[in-house]
Amino acid sequence: MQRRLIVPRPDYLQRVQKAGLVYTHDDPRSDHPELYRYWRDDAYYEFRQADVEELQRAASAVFGMLEQAGDWLLSPAGSWYLRRFEIPPRAMRAVVDSWNEEPAWGSVYGRFDFRFGGVDHPDAAMRTPRLYEFNADTPTSLVESLVQWDWFEDNRDRFVREAPDATQWTNMYEDLIAAWRRNLALISAKLGFEPVVYFACSNADPSHEDEMNTLVLRDTCEQAGFATETIFIENLWLGGDDRFYAGQGGAHIDVLFKLYPWEHLAREANADAIFLDIESIGYGGRPYAGGTVWIEPPYKLLWSTKAILPVLWHLFGRTEDGRRYLLPAWFDGDEPFGIRRTGFVRKPILAREGADIVLTRPSGTTVRGDVQGYGAEGFVVQELAEPPVFHRREEGVDVSTVVGVWMIDGEPSGLCVRESRGPITDNFANFLPHVVAG
Repeated sequence: MQRRLIVPRPDYLQRVQKAGLVYTHDDPRSDHPELYRYWRDDAYYEFRQADVEELQRAASAVFGMLEQAGDWLLSPAGSWYLRRFEIPPRAMRAVVDSWNEEPAWGSVYGRFDFRFGGVDHPDAAMRTPRLYEFNADTPTSLVESLVQWDWFEDNRDRFVREAPDATQWTNMYEDLIAAWRRNLALISAKLGFEPVVYFACSNADPSHEDEMNTLVLRDTCEQAGFATETIFIENLWLGGDDRFYAGQGGAHIDVLFKLYPWEHLAREANADAIFLDIESIGYGGRPYAGGTVWIEPPYKLLWSTKAILPVLWHLFGRTEDGRRYLLPAWFDGDEPFGIRRTGFVRKPILAREGADIVLTRPSGTTVRGDVQGYGAEGFVVQELAEPPVFHRREEGVDVSTVVGVWMIDGEPSGLCVRESRGPITDNFANFLPHVVAG
């Protein structure tokens, strides 16, 4: 795994924006903001096949642990840990029912973030992927992860000259189409008809990042052969029959993909109506009189917060795969005293984009993420494992690298790489394309 430089395409900004990456912004903290837009066209990461295979093994192993952890959390043995998730009681039946669907349906995608420097990294600790977190409910970066294929195609001649078998690990588009087909076939059987699938995000995002990620998912659903519509989450209408509609006087929403966190939905004014409605999914014939199917499903409340990290370590920290792919983690206050000798990271259970994270090194020095007021729901403590550094900016700032692995319908599907100033990945991280050689 190497970071390499390349001459940027002269019209790259227009090309990536036309492809949907409208939110590639300048970093205002940089002395050269025009050089550090979110999308980087002048550098890339080269992986070897062995690197990809190790990431695939890690992602598959951790996903298997998550499946076992879900069963355990919903059993009497996991009740103490489950209480630490603070899932509202109104949501628990929907969590349990959606978890127990067999065969499983309702979950389309997620993204793991790993600390990984490649199987040949000089530091042996960097040669194995270690889980930072799982973005299980509302992962973004999908647009740029697909746009990187256009970058590869435009530079293909160079890569083929240097490595004739060069490619990318970007199977997400095709895998999403297959995921929609499988999931919606099961959902259609549950409802008794083939539904229109609505796609929703919030209208409060001025960058349009959520909107463009949602539209990519809608496009793959259409390619799978299903009718789709779009709506902002704020425009969902609760009718007098306590069912959900596409605005006042609009059609009933039979299936809804939402790029909007369950932890927010579960605490909103209409939360009771949402979860009562879910209980009637599949009820009645034509016209359909049942509830709305939500994608991602309510059980993602078990996986989508950092509270799952201590659970994984508790269950698998003594197993071979657990020691290999997990970082030791505890709920705040439960961590061993000796963690201060090795360093640790304190993360809010519900934080996003590095906000309110505090990294403490063995020397006692700290690095803090942006203060945004997260943490009322509690914290977890994770053993310090700083990301690898492949690059130093002109300003003398070390750049950290985090590797993401997309999970589509429960299987590893593709790769994304982000860089950030310092060890905390925040909303000013850069996205870099990749190549797989050999």
